[in-house]
Amino acid sequence: MKVLFITLEQSGRQILKSLLDEKFFNTKKNQIFTFGMLNNYKNFNDITNIKINSIMGFVNIILNLKYLFKLRRKLNEVVINNSFTHIFFIDSFDFSKFYIKKFKSNKIKYCQIVGPSVFIWKSKKANFINNNFDRIFSIFKVEQPYYKPNLYRYIGHPLMNKTHFSNSYDESLKNIGFFLGSRRQEIDNNILIIKELLYCLKDQRDLIFNFFITDEFEYFIKDTLKENSNLIFHINDDTYYQKISKLDFAFACSGTVHLELCFSNIPHIIFYKANYINYFIFKFFVRSHFLSLVNIFNKKEIIKEYIQSDFNVKNLLLFFKNLRSDKKTLVNYRNNMSRGLADSNFTSFRPNMIIDYLEKSS
Repeated sequence: MKVLFITLEQSGRQILKSLLDEKFFNTKKNQIFTFGMLNNYKNFNDITNIKINSIMGFVNIILNLKYLFKLRRKLNEVVINNSFTHIFFIDSFDFSKFYIKKFKSNKIKYCQIVGPSVFIWKSKKANFINNNFDRIFSIFKVEQPYYKPNLYRYIGHPLMNKTHFSNSYDESLKNIGFFLGSRRQEIDNNILIIKELLYCLKDQRDLIFNFFITDEFEYFIKDTLKENSNLIFHINDDTYYQKISKLDFAFACSGTVHLELCFSNIPHIIFYKANYINYFIFKFFVRSHFLSLVNIFNKKEIIKEYIQSDFNVKNLLLFFKNLRSDKKTLVNYRNNMSRGLADSNFTSFRPNMIIDYLEKSS
């Protein structure tokens, strides 16, 4: 057995860390390799041979076609130089498909961890997995009908095992978190609006502003917000989930962090702003009016969303001040979030599904 895990996004890296924490993998470090982890995790061998760039949206894909072809070629060089028995793609399904269509080998078993959300996107994406992959390890039960029974395995959500549930209910909302996104495009779209929001809140001196950032964008974010002296910056490290659990409220770019905050019991709003073309394509193909998974599964807005032009300082400030001034509204918002999360039927991570597969197929 010789296994390669491919992860090209921050959310995928978090999932892979949850998996590699299992004893099974720690006892087989000479057989386990990663591609795209940026840094070696717990001495697992990362064999990335190209700088990993996060790409989001149709326009960005077009602008980065040269890089994507290079990334595919570099990854295949790694595969050719090693005798992998299994390759696991984690999230980033479009790249998985892009690679498999060109370089699929009958000597390798291919698996996808986290499917392409076919319950809100085009269901045809499931057909490619059904015809080209050995297993799909899904984090959503709702996806099961789309896949062949012999391929589909439900593994629960890895974040439920990583996050720390907060029992703190500070109704004054003092400890505030900000999550600007994990991609450069997201941060560029979000940071100036959040900077203006900070300016509007500067007189509320009891507030503590916590920014959660990655190494890649640390200096850019700090430099852009340098006029604000009362900010605390947290690099995403082993204490990340403990720090999140200390928050009273958060403003977060839509993505994995939304579920991290839900699982941590932290009331929050999510925001998202894309260029017009990307948003038009998104609205055309996606069968949902919401971005939040909790909202999608409950078919109503439970977690407040501010999308495109609605993502502005006026709306953020009005909603936040309303929660701070009206304790009943805050309590209802928090309780609705908890009920909505419970009704979304998330379950704890079951890595044994992947481990059993490797043991039986090796």
